[in-house]
Amino acid sequence: MQRILYMVQKEFRQILRERSYIAILFVMPVVQIILLGFAITTDVKNITIGILDLDNTHVSRRVGESFHENVTFRLYAQTHSEKELHHWMDEGSISVGVVIPPHFEKDLVNAVQPDVQIILDGVDGNTAGVVAAYVAQLSAALQGELLQRAPALQREWTRVHSVAIEPRMWYNPSLESVNNIVPGIIATLITMVTVLVTAMSIVREKELGTLEQLMVTPLRKGELMLGKIIPFALSAFILVIVSIISAGLIFNIWMQGSLWTLLGMSVLFSISTLGVGILASTIASTQQQAMFVAWFFMIFALLLSGFFIPIENMPDVIQWITYLNPLRYFMVVIREIYLKGTSYIHLWRETLAMLLVGMVSFGLATIRFHKRVG
Repeated sequence: MQRILYMVQKEFRQILRERSYIAILFVMPVVQIILLGFAITTDVKNITIGILDLDNTHVSRRVGESFHENVTFRLYAQTHSEKELHHWMDEGSISVGVVIPPHFEKDLVNAVQPDVQIILDGVDGNTAGVVAAYVAQLSAALQGELLQRAPALQREWTRVHSVAIEPRMWYNPSLESVNNIVPGIIATLITMVTVLVTAMSIVREKELGTLEQLMVTPLRKGELMLGKIIPFALSAFILVIVSIISAGLIFNIWMQGSLWTLLGMSVLFSISTLGVGILASTIASTQQQAMFVAWFFMIFALLLSGFFIPIENMPDVIQWITYLNPLRYFMVVIREIYLKGTSYIHLWRETLAMLLVGMVSFGLATIRFHKRVG
């Protein structure tokens, strides 16, 4: 035990001597949360819209004004030429085109259901789907206003027994994507630091020759492993706390659940990522190779974690592969604790999965990590 403590002290002295490690632990989390928290968003804003008004009446102009008044949409221009509207769409100047047909006001007054055509830029299918939902909400609100202008149509409408749906959003009432993105960024930062720094630190000692000096000491393989990973595990612990404080002060996103539950889950998750970092160091001979292997793992871990794309939307084969990804489980854990305040009792599946993945990755790392320089 005493030899492990000496090894831990040695590693901490090395970490404190390296300014880059200090920056990674205390500066990088703040910078990454600020940049990625503001940059990564699934909210659709500033939708450019063009309006083709072929009726040019008071009511048709009110339809155009309703889009212009909405903060989600940004009016590009109005026109009376269908060719010009298509030109705006082709050159990418607008994302939405609104076509108001002739006799719109006349049909409305005469209780003839008028139609309004909405043209969407479908290059980005996800964005187009969100915009279509925004247009539907705006149309429903506008419909109630236009019914008051057409008594005959209003009488017809009252005969229809419509169902009013009133949604209630739990855990994220404002539906702001930043509340979901920031916890995911914290999970990503923990993965980056524990994998990348661990791999590069061990390979750096190989390059400098200091690892050879440890080979002639009475340290056993297990003691050398523990002495290497304990400082980085504690560093990940500090990283979590710094990230939580940064997210709260910058975005006012504070955790709804237990801090100790999140820290305990972070330790379980770090076991698997530290194992991957050690595996990368046994494969690589230089720091550049270690960085490449670590980045190779992190890119796939991030893409298959459900951070950007829901796992349910992936092909079945890819979904099976994601079960090997520890970040998949921790992404669920940190979002559940942050947004819903979920207790550890309801996270036993993710806990068991992270424990199994951690044991496998750490076991493989222990087997490959031996007391000799490659």
